[in-house]
Amino acid sequence: MQALKKLLLGETWVLPLGLAALVLLAFVLRDVLGDAWRHAGGFILLAGVVGLLLAGVARS
Repeated sequence: MQALKKLLLGETWVLPLGLAALVLLAFVLRDVLGDAWRHAGGFILLAGVVGLLLAGVARS
């Protein structure tokens, strides 16, 4: 079971949980920002993913 968990989720839970939180945050921000989301949404998601990758690398 440990090998399967490591294969699916990697060494850490930071990335899967972070990506889930980022997607939920994107749904909230899309409603809050309205039309500005069309211009800034991609950059916000990119910054979130880069932040998660940096956190995952720093943790390991």
